[in-house]
Amino acid sequence: MDIDLLFTPRGESGLLASENFVKKVVGVILDTDSGHLSLEFVDMDHLDLNIPVEEEFFERMDMSPHMQIGAVKEGNIAQAYQVPLMILNDPYRAKAFSNMKPPKRPLEAFNYFIKSCVLGQPVHRDDAGDEDSLGCILGETQPSALAFAPHLARQHMFETANPTAAPSMPGMGLGGSSSGGGGSGGGYRGGIVQRQNPEDGEDEG
Repeated sequence: MDIDLLFTPRGESGLLASENFVKKVVGVILDTDSGHLSLEFVDMDHLDLNIPVEEEFFERMDMSPHMQIGAVKEGNIAQAYQVPLMILNDPYRAKAFSNMKPPKRPLEAFNYFIKSCVLGQPVHRDDAGDEDSLGCILGETQPSALAFAPHLARQHMFETANPTAAPSMPGMGLGGSSSGGGGSGGGYRGGIVQRQNPEDGEDEG
């Protein structure tokens, strides 16, 4: 399984995997000392991701109480939900976000997220030593072009058709988007998704 970390311009973060998670992820932990992420599963098992998050992304993640979790199968979004994002050695985080609730429309929240992604980096590769695998798991496909697989498309339709459901609040975030060269994560960072320059309206690589 290969996994990418993606961000929207507002700072929302999420993990997109190249195949479905067999077990449900219930939480993501960021160790800011090492930069590594760990996924916690419903059966108390865990997966330590093998490519560290670049330090410049730490502030974005610190402002996000939840992280999007998704998987792509046969070119469609096959899994989509949200889980808490925990940061080690941050004693105030739990209290600061104690009143934050997951979105009541989880698929709509993920749909907003994936269509808004502007940059990212690899955070897990089955063969982390293979530099050819460090590009985006989507190849030339832009995240904004992804659609839900039929079973999720039906659920998404019911979500958006329900007038009693509260509107999705994608989460807290920072303005702007990041720039700069590659770091420890390597790979596609900043080049995977074309970013829009707000000043001239042209894409930048």
